[in-house]
Amino acid sequence: MPPRPAAAARRAAPALPPGVIWAPDGLSFNAPARPSVPAGRPTARGLDLSIDPRILRGEANADANLQVRGAQVGADWRGAFRRWLDRNMSYPMEALRQGESGTVRVRVVAGPDGQVRSVRLLTPSGSPSLNFGTTFPFSGAQLPAFPPPVDPAGVTIDLTVNYILIRR
Repeated sequence: MPPRPAAAARRAAPALPPGVIWAPDGLSFNAPARPSVPAGRPTARGLDLSIDPRILRGEANADANLQVRGAQVGADWRGAFRRWLDRNMSYPMEALRQGESGTVRVRVVAGPDGQVRSVRLLTPSGSPSLNFGTTFPFSGAQLPAFPPPVDPAGVTIDLTVNYILIRR
């Protein structure tokens, strides 16, 4: 079955205005700052969703951009969540057109199976496009299931996304 037009449009890689490239910072899980994307060569989706290798090796477990309560998640779940973000989030087109950057912090509550129960803005960016582009992908979404033990009342995920446009 072909994807619904709204879902396909939401997931399509954005076409960038001339002279603008973008790379959000803040989804890198404490990784050192990455160099900017070379001019004329934006990443496929524009999101840097890399995971700090220290977290994957179990050498670090604190992450200022992702906090999970109600389940003890490790590198496997974090990796699956990163892949989910990569498939479902992109820089909002209207924010690109308007040249908007900003930081959005959301709280997502999901069941033990990963079914999202609610999503709300904790810290809006000031850009309706960025705020919507961060909350919408979670609405009714199915996240990776959480490893046991899981609080049956739900798992709370606080996620910070920093959208940054780099102009050349």
